[in-house]
Amino acid sequence: MNILYLCDEYPPGPHGGIGTYVRLMAQQMVKLGNKVIVAGLYSRGYGGQDQFEDNGVKVFRYRWGIDGKLFENQQGIGTRIVNRILLDTGMTQRDIRRSLAGYQKKLEQIIASEQIDIVEMPDYNDYIRFCHSYVRFPALPVPVVVKLNGSITYFNTEAGKPVGRHVLKMEQDILNRAAAVSSASTYTAVKSAAYLSYNKSIKVLYNGIDTSTIVKNEAMRDNKQVVFTGSLVPKKGIFQLAKAWNIVVNEIPDARLLILGKGPAGKVSAFLQGHSKSNVVFNGHVDKQELYDCLAKSAVAVFPSYAEAFALAPLEAMACGTAVVNSNRTSGPELIDDGINGILIDPDNIEMLASSIIMLLNNLEKRMKLALAGNEKVKQYFDIDIVARQTLQFYRQVLTKPVL
Repeated sequence: MNILYLCDEYPPGPHGGIGTYVRLMAQQMVKLGNKVIVAGLYSRGYGGQDQFEDNGVKVFRYRWGIDGKLFENQQGIGTRIVNRILLDTGMTQRDIRRSLAGYQKKLEQIIASEQIDIVEMPDYNDYIRFCHSYVRFPALPVPVVVKLNGSITYFNTEAGKPVGRHVLKMEQDILNRAAAVSSASTYTAVKSAAYLSYNKSIKVLYNGIDTSTIVKNEAMRDNKQVVFTGSLVPKKGIFQLAKAWNIVVNEIPDARLLILGKGPAGKVSAFLQGHSKSNVVFNGHVDKQELYDCLAKSAVAVFPSYAEAFALAPLEAMACGTAVVNSNRTSGPELIDDGINGILIDPDNIEMLASSIIMLLNNLEKRMKLALAGNEKVKQYFDIDIVARQTLQFYRQVLTKPVL
């Protein structure tokens, strides 16, 4: 099968869960004997190569029309001023319209030259957040399936934030024009269908990871180390973890918290009290191998998130043989069976979060039992090879579905 994935955050470069998912899936599809192309329309300042090959995957990065070296430092004052002027004057939206028209032609060329059978795109498309009014996503000449990994409408509504009418309309149209829709979790499928008024069936295809590349080493595990991986933003529950950490350190003074992820470390530190501050290390964003090394050396991994589609972070921790404390919100219960292969907590219950960490640090037998069961569940249900084969079968069903 010849597959085209649309992705505007394919690594290397700034990316979230969608970029990680697409890369893993694309590479696995190549291993299964398929031709795979990835193309995306990248916003200003992303950088990187325009075209490259990644373990058999052909990757094309197309850019907005207004781009260049000026935008490489997105956090620079000058760049932020220029971006604000372009946004407020409507130049950004006009640039997006022109860029999408050019993007459509390039995609049509890829579809024709590579004889693409099917296209998969995410429900979240970065350009939408820069639009002040409706901008239609291009129609393509082959079946397009949409994977629900958390649209703007989904996450804003989950957080009780407003959604612009034009945003809702754009995301609804992307779903309604799709040949079929899949979702990273049942929770995301149900909620997205409600928020976006989508009344057709949705196939649940969980995200997966490559468990074959992860090596566990119990001899290296630090029995006092707790790790958090993820962006330092409210929806990830990092501030709740910081509050709970004060309680943990009062009970276990030599416990250590390792925080891996981009974001304002100072805002997290503001919730830490006294001695607990010296027991926390911020390492920022790290590459995949360092991430796995840190997980494999930690006794407990904690993810008190408020909103996910289907998080990869706890999957990675379970694959590394680390006991996991995970949120009971959104898709959390679809991954963790509470007390069997991990522990589920309410991120708003600071005492519950702290006591779960303390219990696992103090109880080696319980911790190892949960870690082993978690590792077995990931290998049985969420290995990328298993998920890719399920996805390939889904594509076949879409392609053989009679046209109405």
